[in-house]
Amino acid sequence: MTGKVIGRQPFGVFVQIDGVTDAVGLAEIFATPPGTVPPPLGFMISGHVVAHADHNCQVRLKLNDWGDERAVLPLEPNERLVNHEALSGFLRLLRQDFEASGDKWENQTLDSFLEALEAWVADAPGWYTNHGQELPADGDWAFFARALSAARFYE
Repeated sequence: MTGKVIGRQPFGVFVQIDGVTDAVGLAEIFATPPGTVPPPLGFMISGHVVAHADHNCQVRLKLNDWGDERAVLPLEPNERLVNHEALSGFLRLLRQDFEASGDKWENQTLDSFLEALEAWVADAPGWYTNHGQELPADGDWAFFARALSAARFYE
């Protein structure tokens, strides 16, 4: 089956199944490889049905892949990446998005990307305030700085 992501939750994504207007699929994230980031709304995915419930026309799905499109969206304001594997998965999807559609990115060079990253980090408290939240005090800022620094030479 193929379908479009119509809802995102920490436990998985809800899918509108192509050709079956009354059925909704649920692809659970815990059944995916470590570091998997839920695909964004509107993303086309494919998979197969592993279980179904007649009473609510819902099927449980196992994804074959995340589809050919790569449209990484920013994390929703209330989403959290719980560990380094989740961050690694998000970075993989971000790289795949750049490979597939980097010509549509505002910042297409490393110089402009790092400049924008610097500006966003400086403005992050305002972004969080605008979304009714506080900047996470327990973020491991040193880990992220080490990762960015190491990427200069890491193979």
